[in-house]
Formats: sequence, structure tokens, C-alpha cells
Amino acid sequence: MKKQIYFIVLAVIMAFPFSSCKKDKSDPPAVTTTAISSLTVASAISGGNVTSEGTSAVIARGVCWGTAASPTIADSKTTDGTGAGTFTSTITGLTPATLYHVRAYATNGEGTSYGEDVTFTTSSLIKSISFFAEWAGGTEKWEFSYDASTKKVSQFLNYWEGALDKTITYDYSVAGKLTLKRDASTVYGTYDLNSSGYITEDADGNTYEYDANGFLVKYYEYWDAASHLKYQMTITNGNITKITTFDDDGVTAKKIKEFTYTSGDNSDGIHQANATDSDWKPIGNFYGKPSSKLVDYFEYWDPRSTPIVKSKSRLTYTFDSKERVSKATKTLTDNSTEVWEYTYQ
Repeated sequence: MKKQIYFIVLAVIMAFPFSSCKKDKSDPPAVTTTAISSLTVASAISGGNVTSEGTSAVIARGVCWGTAASPTIADSKTTDGTGAGTFTSTITGLTPATLYHVRAYATNGEGTSYGEDVTFTTSSLIKSISFFAEWAGGTEKWEFSYDASTKKVSQFLNYWEGALDKTITYDYSVAGKLTLKRDASTVYGTYDLNSSGYITEDADGNTYEYDANGFLVKYYEYWDAASHLKYQMTITNGNITKITTFDDDGVTAKKIKEFTYTSGDNSDGIHQANATDSDWKPIGNFYGKPSSKLVDYFEYWDPRSTPIVKSKSRLTYTFDSKERVSKATKTLTDNSTEVWEYTYQ
């Protein structure tokens, strides 16, 4: 009996220091920061991964950001659930052309931990685009203004050979609608907008279809009381890699363009693979997202021809001091050139 009591007392004594150490130990969470993606003039996507909750459950997680290094939860932040594992955070309300720092955070009963400090610079708003080609017979320029709070295009001035040709204003006063007015009076065009602000239908009944990531994938022309597929886009890894143009039957492909991209990021949203055949309309992303990279070259051909004869256009770039594209030069198959020049807000 005494021997049994001895072993019981000994077990209690041996367990006591271990249980005391366990109670005194306090581990904060461990968290990493996700790389930035989907960068725009006013938003970005990040997130993190809570790899360990520590000694108590994670009760809050998200990202915090600011213009100074090592932001904390006292700065701007998101709240994206609880517990361990990965999470995605949408960062909004940013200023264009600004350097930001972002860190993931996780909070438990012991305190708050932070992931790596990741930096990014928001896209710049395009102030103007100038276009020149010998075949065009002159220089055309589009100069854009933006609403201060929404960053939506509010007006653009169209110049031809340096002289103002027309002024187009953007009217969003009716929900789900965009009305373009020429010289602030004559209606230039009306459009239906979806919840993302993309054009879904114009006044002529032409319609636009987008994928889940916001890329324009199909454009239908409306005539003879029916819709006819005109353009179809193929999207690969965030880039528009092919545009197929169809004949009036909406079935027979009559032109194919295939795009190859550089490794350089299209961080300021230049639209280079346009299905709208316009240089000013895509500004503001009314026709969906631009490709994430800059075009290196594209080939185009008529698939009905025998044999297939492909033409090729290559683009080269000049960058400003902030590594933004200031000039894009397209060299066509016949070695003639088209030149776009960009300025930024």
C-alpha cells in the first residue's frame, strides 16, 4: 500500500513541472504574405497563409497596408476570417501611381503576428494616347479626365493634327447605364453596364460576354433581328492569346490573330489586343480587363486561304522614369510602323 502511494505521489510531482511549463508557454500565430495580383489604379489582391495558430485559436486574420514600411493593424486592414490556412484579401481605396507596403497578419489570444512586407505600386491612370501612322495621314490624340473619387473616365478630348476635333463626356447618372455625349449635348452612344462596370449591350443591340475573371470573350453583332457572333477571344494565363473574327454567318472564321507576350507586366492597363477596333473606347476597362503582359508580337491570317499565309507585327517599347510605357512602336510585315505614345496622370 505504501509502495502504491509512493508511486502515485511521484507521478504527480513529475507531472507538475511539465504542466506548469505548458501553461506558461505562449506562442503567437505564424503567417506568410501572398504575392500581389490583379493590380489596378485603386485596388489589389493579396492574402496570406496562417501556417500555425500558436497556443490559442486565431480569432482574426487579413492584410494591413500603408505607404510606410511594416504596416500594422493600426493602419488600413482587411478582416478575412479566422483559424489556420490560406485566405484571400481584397485591398481597395488606393491612390493611383503610389508605392504601398502590405503584410498579412494573424491574431490569437497571445498577440498579433505579421508576414513578410511585400511592396507594390498601383497602376497609373492614362492621361493621353497619341497615335501616328503614315497610312493614317496624320496624328490623332485622345486626352482623358477622371472623376476624382471613382477614378472613372469622365471626359476625353479628341485632337486631330493638334486641333480639338470633339469633346466626349461620360454620363453615369442612370444606374447600370453609360451615356456618351458629344460636346456635352448630342448623344454619341448609350450602353448597358453590368455590376463590374463592363459594357454588356449598346444602343444597336450588339452584346458583349465576359468570363468569370472579367475578360471579354465574345462579341455579337445584332442585325436582321438576330445576334451574330463577330469576335471570340481565347484567354490563357491572364492574357488574350487569340482573337477569331467570324463571317456574317457567325460560324465561319475569316481572320485569326494570335498574340505572344513578353515577360514584362502590363501594369498600367494598356489595351493591346482590342476586339473593339478602337484606341479610346477600352480606356476605363468598359470592355473588360486588358492582358496582364505586354505584347511581343502577333500573327494574323485568313484560315479560309490555301495555303495559309501569315502576316506578323512586332511591338517594341520605350519606358519612362517610373517604368511605364511611354511609347509602343508596332512594326508591320511591310516594315511600316504605327506609333502610340502615352502620358500618365
